[in-house]
Amino acid sequence: MDEGLKHYVAFAVDAAGVARATYEFNSLDDTEARRRAETYLATHDIIELWRDHRRIARLQRAT
Repeated sequence: MDEGLKHYVAFAVDAAGVARATYEFNSLDDTEARRRAETYLATHDIIELWRDHRRIARLQRAT
């Protein structure tokens, strides 16, 4: 793995917070990872973006 890349996990969660899908990817920083996670909102209503044990963002599809 490239030294500058960080590992992220985006979880598609339902309204109860149960993970329904998991996406793992590498990004340079939190901003880039958030932009990538936002693309999953085309398929899922809620995405939680995590790096290690830290939640970066909870994203919700615009209604």
